[in-house]
Amino acid sequence: FTSKFFILHLPANSSFFIYQQILHSSFFILHLPVVSNDNHYNPAICQHLQRYVGQSDWQGLFSYLDGLSHSHFRTAGYILGEHILPQLDEAAAWTLARVLAEHDARAFLVTMTKAIALRLSRGEMHLRSNASRAFLTYIKGNDIDSQKAMATLLPVLESPDDIAWLFRKLDIEEGLPRLPLLLRVPTLAAGYVLFQTLHHLEHDRPMLVRVASFLMKRGDALGFNLASLLRTYYGLDELRGTFALRIEPYQLARLNANYEAFCTAMMY
Repeated sequence: FTSKFFILHLPANSSFFIYQQILHSSFFILHLPVVSNDNHYNPAICQHLQRYVGQSDWQGLFSYLDGLSHSHFRTAGYILGEHILPQLDEAAAWTLARVLAEHDARAFLVTMTKAIALRLSRGEMHLRSNASRAFLTYIKGNDIDSQKAMATLLPVLESPDDIAWLFRKLDIEEGLPRLPLLLRVPTLAAGYVLFQTLHHLEHDRPMLVRVASFLMKRGDALGFNLASLLRTYYGLDELRGTFALRIEPYQLARLNANYEAFCTAMMY
């Protein structure tokens, strides 16, 4: 038996793969690169970001970010959203989201809002806290930013009151302006707010039919049941389909005024 070691050096940032050729007792140690489309973490970048954020040195943070290469800038965004913001207290997290969105909304608004949405869903942050107001005030000033933020936040809001509050806070008027956002959120809370919102459009029968049709095509049980409710509530007999949900006319007033009754009916 011979004993030979062959060491092949391939690019850095790699994992080890050891192959033993038993017949010759030889070992091949191969440095194989890890192939990844996106590098979500870099300890050196993370250390710099933590220092700037910990000191609330926003100008230093911006200068550091602006000096990064394109790939490292993307990594920094992931780190800020996935590692740094989740570790901050609530007030600091809202502040970080605001200052980054103000600096570069295109790069950071969605990333920061996703991180906030995750913490909201876990009960680690609160939508109506005093700390949230500066962030919401900022995005209110830009229709595109407010639409992006709403699309991310709505799915995690479990209370119709919170949804209605957020619409008011962002100056998104009742009626038609709210429909595109509500229609794509398959939650009971959003469905209830949608049902109430349509009262402002009850004079527009073609719009009601389009809304109900969209809900049916959305493909989820809640959307189909909500379409069935609209068909009964507004007498949309032209709406074609086989509806499992059966709601008697005397039940409709109660559904409109009582969220719990609405939830019970929708989950039939």
